Amino acid sequence: MGFSVHSMAGVNSALQHMDALVSERLAVQTRVATGLKVGSAKDNGTIWAIAQGMRAANGAREASFRSIDMATGVVEVALAAATGISDLMVEMRSILVSATDKSLDEPTWRTLMHDYVILGNQINRLAENAEFNDINLLETGASALNVLVGDDPTDTMTIGAENLIDGGGLVDAALPGTLPYSDTSHILTQPDTAMVTTLENSMDAVNGAVSRLGTALKTLGIQREMLTKQYDATAAGIGNLVDADLGRDRARLAALDAREQLGIQSLEIANRAPAMILNFFR
Repeated sequence: MGFSVHSMAGVNSALQHMDALVSERLAVQTRVATGLKVGSAKDNGTIWAIAQGMRAANGAREASFRSIDMATGVVEVALAAATGISDLMVEMRSILVSATDKSLDEPTWRTLMHDYVILGNQINRLAENAEFNDINLLETGASALNVLVGDDPTDTMTIGAENLIDGGGLVDAALPGTLPYSDTSHILTQPDTAMVTTLENSMDAVNGAVSRLGTALKTLGIQREMLTKQYDATAAGIGNLVDADLGRDRARLAALDAREQLGIQSLEIANRAPAMILNFFR
């Protein structure tokens, strides 16, 4: 094999090998430093694009978590108030039945109805105060609550409003006009069984509202649990696609150290060959 001081093929080959080792070391060190084997599109365009899409989906799920958590607070407050209203109506029914006793004189049944009115006024207060984050599902004019439950804007759950103000459709205190009352002066005659029936029908309607709110709260919990599983699975999938294997990369760095030492030795050997030509001129 001939030697040439112009081409020095052996030296060039050794230099190319060293350049490749330096590039490989830089790539491995970048993976170790960032923890990512695909940190940008230049590393692997296809994988990077897939991971970006998955990150976008999880970003939308984070918005859904906030929406579900807010809605959960709204429904929990509404459910507590609605349950309280149902309990009040149970007490009111007992008082109303007692007030229908024909053996009672007017002062006595009016005393009973005074207690009845006080409890009835509490119904309105509970409904009006059932507010969370400026949202109240129980007041007059309340709107249904739309909740994001997925990674798409169309993945929504609707929770209907329940008007529990007296005279609003579900609550009927079986009195002339609507609550609140300041006294019993609007009650002109002793209560009768028809009033009891009206109140009982209203109790059934309120209990239906309590049931719907309870079901909505349970459904929100199920949706959040499912969303959490989707989020975690997607995050794990992103990790599988782009995360570096740090243990393997550290071992690779150690191997590169040895290869670089051998490369340096090869370069030294390659540099000696052209120098031998000088011996011909001595």
